Amino acid sequence: MTYLKIPHKTANDILDLYEPAEEFVDLATQYAEPAKLIEAAITAELFNDVVLFLAHALPVREAIWWACCSAEQRDDWSIDEANAIRSAKAWVQTPDETSRRFAEEMAAKAELQTGAGWVAQAAFWSSGSMIAIGEPVIAPPEYLYSHAVAGAINLSAVMPDGLEAKQRYADYLAIGLNIANGGNGKTGA
Repeated sequence: MTYLKIPHKTANDILDLYEPAEEFVDLATQYAEPAKLIEAAITAELFNDVVLFLAHALPVREAIWWACCSAEQRDDWSIDEANAIRSAKAWVQTPDETSRRFAEEMAAKAELQTGAGWVAQAAFWSSGSMIAIGEPVIAPPEYLYSHAVAGAINLSAVMPDGLEAKQRYADYLAIGLNIANGGNGKTGA
């Protein structure tokens, strides 16, 4: 099986984009195709690793949309956190500098202790400059947004106490795989 939105042919093509956990790398030696590795890692309950892998495998807008859709599954966000998620959704719909800078503001207001702030941070790190307007442009490192996406999804799954983590991971991964298959993420949960 291949995923429509994952352009990489092998799992190693994706693993080369970041520093995966050793256990996940070991599993990849048995499963060379991204879909097979994802399936095996979910079965092994390596949820954090699958999230990081898929965040790197998806194109930027799809990855951030996945974080938005996953975070929206929760209804316990503060006003600032909900606005951070909305700002990232706005960037996905209109990925311009205005939307990106608005996501930066909302990430700062929501802070980065929960998944919601990281959703907006992912949109901010998607492109452009990481420093203030008018300063010399310093682009974010490639795939930095992927780490923010993974942080958003993993924190949304486990906080505040981890009691609902397994079910949330199942829901969030279903959303991510729906997006990877070309879906809108709304039918996967």
